Amino acid sequence: MQHGNRIKVVRGIHIRVQKEYKNSMLFGGIYGSTAIGRDTEFSDIEMMYVLQPGTAERAKTFLYQGVPIEINFVPLDQAERRLEELTLQVPFFMGNLANLQLLVGDNKLRDDILTKYQQLPQEQIARFFLDHGSEIAYESFNKIRSIPRRANKRERELFVFEVIQEISLAIALLNRKPITRGYYTGVKETFEFENVPDNYKELVEVLLKATDVKDTIEAGHNLIDAYEKYLSEQGIRIRNVDTLDELDW
Repeated sequence: MQHGNRIKVVRGIHIRVQKEYKNSMLFGGIYGSTAIGRDTEFSDIEMMYVLQPGTAERAKTFLYQGVPIEINFVPLDQAERRLEELTLQVPFFMGNLANLQLLVGDNKLRDDILTKYQQLPQEQIARFFLDHGSEIAYESFNKIRSIPRRANKRERELFVFEVIQEISLAIALLNRKPITRGYYTGVKETFEFENVPDNYKELVEVLLKATDVKDTIEAGHNLIDAYEKYLSEQGIRIRNVDTLDELDW
């Protein structure tokens, strides 16, 4: 499906969504490659509508003539709650909001949410890392370290990208920046952030270029070390104990 026909589909969807949600619609539109004109005939269509608080959050996904379509309906209170109950996916959600080309509503409500993200208190972010920091990158890196014993070399590249993406999302959160692109292009966005680990871009590229397990483990160690030093410099602590008695149960 060519771009012009894809836009016609977007308009058809929008007309139906407006009719169905006319009493609860706040703002909404299209994001992703179709929104910025970088789509191919194989690209999906991604749309988001923010609704009045209290509306049920849901998504509608389907294939239209072989094209995957995803329409997200997000109540305003749920969008704001994502900033109260942080997850590593918040930079992606904020990126979708930032990229949203509005077909209905104005920018003010959208910009208010993005501003709240940019103003997240350091204490809140620090609490997120204390509670969830041990889940970021460490498990994925240990999968790489386990390859020699498990003999699953074919999965090495998948684990490498998991490590890199999780660290990039953590960096985005600490910078209060959205991730507006997917996959490695989104990782490259974080290279340009003001506040990143020392030699961050170079360490990521070395890890990606490693071709055997030994070199991958070494490069992974170097990236993790730089990431931990970076967290420490930001006053971020990850819960790390030597005995179970150290935990507050």
